[in-house]
Amino acid sequence: MSIFDRDEFNDRLFFPRTDASPPPAGARDRVVDVDGASLHVRLHAAPAAAPTLLLFHGNGEVVADYDRAAAQFARAGVALAVMDYRGYGQSTGTPTLRTVIADARRVADAVRPRVVMGRSLGGVAAHELHARPTAGMAGVILESALFDLHGLIARRGLVPPASFSDDERATFEPATKLALGRLPLLVLHGERDELIAPSEARSALAAAATAEADKSLVMIPRRGHNDVSAADSYWTALAAFIARVVDSST
Repeated sequence: MSIFDRDEFNDRLFFPRTDASPPPAGARDRVVDVDGASLHVRLHAAPAAAPTLLLFHGNGEVVADYDRAAAQFARAGVALAVMDYRGYGQSTGTPTLRTVIADARRVADAVRPRVVMGRSLGGVAAHELHARPTAGMAGVILESALFDLHGLIARRGLVPPASFSDDERATFEPATKLALGRLPLLVLHGERDELIAPSEARSALAAAATAEADKSLVMIPRRGHNDVSAADSYWTALAAFIARVVDSST
């Protein structure tokens, strides 16, 4: 059995919160049914004709954590949609790394985003959609996202295998996914991130097969893993990327 399918790995990886809250004004909730679970998605309003950005949030977060940020995403030019993983928020089921990746495609098919964004653990969902985009996707954003699978396992207090199988590389390895994709890519990372090292962001950019002119890394000064979005430069970079990829795809 793959280490990624073992209970001891997934039990140490995920920190589900079961917070439930009604959608704020201008937002609505919907449910996307997947194999063995129902996933909660919150969609926020934005100015007319704004494309949708589907965000896969970080570990220990839920959709409601982004209710206040929705207005900032709207100013950046997109309508924000956020999905809760299995066992998080109002989503049912039990989370595993494999289901996060598989569910990402089902939710993207339902939401039909123009831009996909993965924050921290949510990067694994964004990697998958970068490799195999759904119809209409124009760009991918990685925020504080992991790249090194061995490091992910070691941070769980487990010993990584000497090598990964072909299935593990194809299913889980960010480098494999990034090498398959061609969509424009923006990598945002805090220069003081002590959880996922900035070197992982640089490795992700290097691994991406996206044309050099269409991929960029923005290191956010004086920010760590969880406060990158508090910087003005974060929103400037995000808005510029959205404007560029949406304009070029219309």
